Amino acid sequence: MSTARSRTRLLIAGVAVVATTSACFGGASGQSGANDNAGSSASANLPEEDAGDPVPGGILEMATPSDARSLDPHREASYNTHGAIGSVYSRLTAFKTGEDVEYGTTEVEGDLAEEWEANEDSTEWTFHLREGVKFHNKPPVNGREFTSADVLCTIDRIQTLPGHQLTLISDVTDLAAPDDYTVTFSLASPNVDFDRVLANPFLVILPCEATEGDVDLDTDAIGTGAFVLDSWTRDRERVLSANPDYFIEDRPYLDGYHVTIMPDAQSQQAALRSGKLDLMAGLSIDARQVDTLLSQVEGLRLRQEGGSTQTRIYLNTNEEPFDDLNVRRAVALAIDREGMIEGLRAGGSLTGPVTPSFEGALTSEEVGELTPYDPEQAKELLAEAGFPDGFSAEMKVTDGYGGTVVKEAQWVQQDLAEVGIDVDIKMEDYATYYGDSWAQENYTIAYGLQTPMLSADEYLTSEYLSDGGRNWNGVDDPKLDEMIKEQRTITDAAERDAALQEIQRYIITEVAAPLSLYVYDGQTMLSGAVQGYYPHPDYSSREYMDIWLVDGGE
Repeated sequence: MSTARSRTRLLIAGVAVVATTSACFGGASGQSGANDNAGSSASANLPEEDAGDPVPGGILEMATPSDARSLDPHREASYNTHGAIGSVYSRLTAFKTGEDVEYGTTEVEGDLAEEWEANEDSTEWTFHLREGVKFHNKPPVNGREFTSADVLCTIDRIQTLPGHQLTLISDVTDLAAPDDYTVTFSLASPNVDFDRVLANPFLVILPCEATEGDVDLDTDAIGTGAFVLDSWTRDRERVLSANPDYFIEDRPYLDGYHVTIMPDAQSQQAALRSGKLDLMAGLSIDARQVDTLLSQVEGLRLRQEGGSTQTRIYLNTNEEPFDDLNVRRAVALAIDREGMIEGLRAGGSLTGPVTPSFEGALTSEEVGELTPYDPEQAKELLAEAGFPDGFSAEMKVTDGYGGTVVKEAQWVQQDLAEVGIDVDIKMEDYATYYGDSWAQENYTIAYGLQTPMLSADEYLTSEYLSDGGRNWNGVDDPKLDEMIKEQRTITDAAERDAALQEIQRYIITEVAAPLSLYVYDGQTMLSGAVQGYYPHPDYSSREYMDIWLVDGGE
C-alpha cells in the first residue's frame, strides 16, 4: 500500500453517504445492471419483486443535491439542466430501455421518428416522423401537432449556438423537409452511427415557437415528452405531471413526479427513511452504509450499475508546465487509480479516453498497462522535463459533484506530492467551476467528472478534435484530427474498432490530456413501492414513462 493511499484512508474514515445525482453516473454498452462484486451480500443488487401488472397513478418523490441554472437544453451542457427537463422533451431516436434490455445499450429505437434509412455510403439519412404527435398544451404552443418544421427550426437553432451539441451535427450540410412527416439529413462525410447521434439528449426537438423566442427557455420547457413541467422554483423544487397526450399508448403510468433540491446528503437519507422519498439516485456509498440503509428501511432495494461517468484530471496544454508531454505523462503515472477505486468507490473500472464497455474501447487491462502506477518513472519524466525537484500548481475542484469527488481530488493531491508536484486545491461552486473555469480553459490543472458520452465517436470528436465542442484541454494535434475523422468513414465493424483503439493508444501516450482515471459504479435506492425503473446513462429521463407505484402510490 502506498504512503499516499494510507494517508487518504485516514482522511475518509467514517465518511457519510454522499448523494450526487442520477445524471452523474451511468452504465455503458455491454454492462449489466447487476454488479455481482459490489460490496457485501446485502448490498448486491436486490431484485424487484413481482408486483403484478403496472398500476396507473401516484406521484414519485425524488431529491437531488443541486439545481440547474437554466433549462435551455442547447445552451447548457450541465447534467443539472438535462436531468431537469429530460422527460419533457423527445428526440428523433432514443436509446432502448426496459426490463429485457441490457443496461446502457447503444441500440436505438424510434422516438419522434418511426422509421429511417441511410443511403449506401451513409451520407444521407431520411427519417419518417410519427403523425399526430402533440406538443404540451401550454402557451404559446397550446398542444399543436409536431411536424418536420420543428425539426428544421431546432437544427437551425443548434447550428447558430456554440457548444457540444453543434459538434454532434457539425457534418450536416443540408436538412430538407419534403413534407410534414419527413426530414432528410445530408452529411459532408459518411457516418454509419448517425441514428445514434440523434438519440443524444443534447439534440432534443423544440417547437418552432421556442426557437423563435416566444418561450423563455431559461425558465420553462415545452416538448412532446411523457411529462409536462408544471413549475420550477430554482434551488427548491420541480413539479412535473403526466402528459395526457403522450404519443406512446398507456404511458406514463405515474400521475407525475416531484423533485426536491436537497443539498445535504444526511437530509436525503432521513427523508428516505421516513418515506418522504421514493427514489434516491446517483449515490456514492460504501458497502457498510448501504447495508445500514437496507436494514433500516423496510422494502428498500438497491440497484447498482457499472459506470460510464469518467473521473478526470484536466490538464491545460496551453499553460506551463502542462504544455510539456513528459509532465502530463508524469502526472498520469503518479496516480494510484486502482487504490482510489478500492478506497473511495463502491466499484469501478480503469478507463481510457473511451469508457471501456463501449464498442471500440480499450479494455481496462490494456489501459492499466499503458498507464501503470509508477511514481519512480513519473519522477524521471519530470526530471527530463526540467523539474527534478517538482513544481507547484493550483488545482480547481468543485463540491457540486458531492463529497466523494472532493476526497478523490485530495487523493490526487497526495499522490502528486509523492513525486514532487505540490498541488493547492482551490474549491469552487459548480457554476463557477463549470462555467468560468473548466469550460473556459481558465485553469492549469483541475479535477472533476465528465458527462457520460454515448459512443466512442462522441468522446473523440467532442473532446479531442482541435475544434471539438468540449475540447477544454487545448488539444491541437493535426495527426489526431486526421485519425478521428478517418474512423467515421470505416463501415467494417472490426476495422473500425481497431482504428478507434489505435486512436486511444495515441491519446494516452502522445497527448495525455485529459487524463481519464476510471468509471465508477452508480447506485440507486428504491422504495418498495417503485416498480419499472430501467434507467439509461444518457440522463434523458425518458425511462420515467415506465415507472409505476404499487397501489398507485397509496
